[in-house]
Amino acid sequence: MEINYNKELDYILEELVSEYENLYKGLKFYTDEASASTKDIVQQKIKEQFGLKDWEMNMLFYTLLLDKNLKSIDPLVISMEGLVFRNNGGYIEKFNKENNEKLRIQRIEEDFKKYSFFLMVFTAIVALGTVVSAWFFAIEIWKFYTSWQHPQ
Repeated sequence: MEINYNKELDYILEELVSEYENLYKGLKFYTDEASASTKDIVQQKIKEQFGLKDWEMNMLFYTLLLDKNLKSIDPLVISMEGLVFRNNGGYIEKFNKENNEKLRIQRIEEDFKKYSFFLMVFTAIVALGTVVSAWFFAIEIWKFYTSWQHPQ
């Protein structure tokens, strides 16, 4: 079974944006809250939401970094491309677009196979008609020359 992490990747982007929005909204009165980094907060939320292991979260962060949706992992910073990507639907929307494109290509290939079969049949019929007419004209030419050489 193939595991699809698109929902988790989109969740990380959403939580990063949410964390940045809430970062400067109010004062944090507890020192333990103030010492938690954005990465720690996001990792804790991911663990609570999806129950992922540390290696899976590291893999997701690295994937976001490779896709240029993060500027860095430590500290965890979203990039401008990541914000635009998130606003355009994220990984789930990208996955849906790719599936729709694959289905469209598959339909085009099926139509092409169907039309190419009918084109092959049509070509065979035209070739058969050409052979029949060539034989007919060859017989007529042969009759003309044989009757001209031997007048009756």
